[in-house]
Amino acid sequence: MKQLIKKTLSLSTIYYTVAIIAFCLIMLLSHSEDDALSLDPSRLLYIYPFCFSFALANTILKHTEIPGAAKWLLHFALTVISAYAFIIVPAKLEASSGNFMGLMIILAIYIVVVLTSMLFSKRIKSAIREDAEIKKNIKSK
Repeated sequence: MKQLIKKTLSLSTIYYTVAIIAFCLIMLLSHSEDDALSLDPSRLLYIYPFCFSFALANTILKHTEIPGAAKWLLHFALTVISAYAFIIVPAKLEASSGNFMGLMIILAIYIVVVLTSMLFSKRIKSAIREDAEIKKNIKSK
């Protein structure tokens, strides 16, 4: 249990670092000369609870004995709900359509990232299996 807590905290810190760097780069790239560059500290503080929740979802996904579909459903729920609660709601968008669009963007990003990671993990696992079979065949000859 202690190892899972340490793993979750270390992952959340890594995710937070990457998210802050990405946030700062986006702010710098979207900065125009007329506007004052505003890195609001409250925006930065809301990112950590999301990163912690995402790290918790990843830890649950990889290190628990929950059946496959339930793991992914729990991962999806934790990720999307925390993104909505800690990223979209604090942004205080003018209309509810802005919240809806933010949620749709998060869903699209989630789907793309999960499908990409599944594709790469399948390829990596099949390459490892093929390598093990080749080594086994070489040893048997």
